[in-house]
Amino acid sequence: MTEAPHADDREQRLIEAVVSLAKSFREERDRLARRLSQLEREIDALTFKLDQHQREFPPAGPPVAPSPVASRTRS
Repeated sequence: MTEAPHADDREQRLIEAVVSLAKSFREERDRLARRLSQLEREIDALTFKLDQHQREFPPAGPPVAPSPVASRTRS
């Protein structure tokens, strides 16, 4: 008879531990989802700034060397 209450108590503690873990995982998932949203907004803002910067200051191409034909005609 002492086994049944002991098993019930152990089962109850196990259920409580699983419920607690599920709650912790849910809270962590929610925290990570909020962080992901924050990072996505930061990436969007940086992308906008980069696009704006590239429009204001287009990248310069490499310097162009004079063509060999042009240098021969000058001589």
